[in-house]
Amino acid sequence: MRIITKYLIRELMGPFLFGFLAFSGMFIGWSLVNVIQWAESYSVPLLTVLRLWAYNVPENLAYGVYIGMLLATLLGLGRMTSHSETIAMQAGGVSFMQIAAPVLIIGALLTVGTFYLNESLTPMAKRAYREERTFIRQGKPKGIIDEYFSAERLKGGKKRLIYAEQYNATEEKFINVTIQEMEHGQLVRTLKSKELLWGESGWYFREGEIFNYREEAVIPVRVTEGYNPSGFEKTPEQVVRLSKQPEEMDWWELKWYLENTELSTRKRRQYEVQLHLKMAFPFACLVFALLGTPLALQSQRRTSSAGLGITLLNVIFYYVLMAVGTFLGQSGITSPWVGAWLQNLIIGGYGLYLFVRKAFNI
Repeated sequence: MRIITKYLIRELMGPFLFGFLAFSGMFIGWSLVNVIQWAESYSVPLLTVLRLWAYNVPENLAYGVYIGMLLATLLGLGRMTSHSETIAMQAGGVSFMQIAAPVLIIGALLTVGTFYLNESLTPMAKRAYREERTFIRQGKPKGIIDEYFSAERLKGGKKRLIYAEQYNATEEKFINVTIQEMEHGQLVRTLKSKELLWGESGWYFREGEIFNYREEAVIPVRVTEGYNPSGFEKTPEQVVRLSKQPEEMDWWELKWYLENTELSTRKRRQYEVQLHLKMAFPFACLVFALLGTPLALQSQRRTSSAGLGITLLNVIFYYVLMAVGTFLGQSGITSPWVGAWLQNLIIGGYGLYLFVRKAFNI
């Protein structure tokens, strides 16, 4: 690694760590305040409060990464520019791209790292947080899912709706379950049972009632004790996966959910925007590296407070665009991916414009 590259990375690391720790700490501290305010209503023990707080840490760490990236670029490179170091480098034959390359590489690495954090630790922590709060409020053990509902899309225009008062993930058992099968919008079969159990051959019930609908006639069948297949095809792992909230799923789980679940148009658009946001949000690190590099290498002198102010303005603008894009995508005005990527397209496009101008002295 060249000496100049090492020097650039060292100059960037200080402001990055400052920004990362400062802003992540701010978000983490705010989450602690929220947890304490909620816990006061239920007299929650201190250890449980700390555990709930810890569940919020992975998500809040991700917020600090991209802010730290922009701050590192504006303060690190900006300080070098104000001291004429980058000007001296370029006078000595170091090109703009050689100066910018370490910044873009760090931005790309942080993008990958943030994506991994959001896809591994954050979904598990969010689910654990929700289950812990449910246990505190209602006293129900973890693994119990109330009011379970799922809609399966089958081949040939068929659809299966599953509703259960409760699902016990530990025992792999549905309680008071109703399964309705529809064909081209018409109800053709209803199954009701007190229990739906998982066995070697799939989901079965011991006793229950089956109603077959033929034109205007209803044919009821009473099923007594025995092994009776239900037709429900999801595995216990998939049942639990379908019970998760979108923010508790990783990218692959949410994609699978959209492909295997019947949803209203509004819900589908909402979840599709969330799917694309899971990919778009980590790219903020690379977008801010692309934007910050030409801004920091401008010849005018800039104080650290000015760099911090520019960082905050860009972060606020980024969130405003993300809120607008989310609304446009969920309302159907734009496609879901355009809505999710709007902030990256606008800020990244402007950053690319400045980057190209600086690189080619336009």
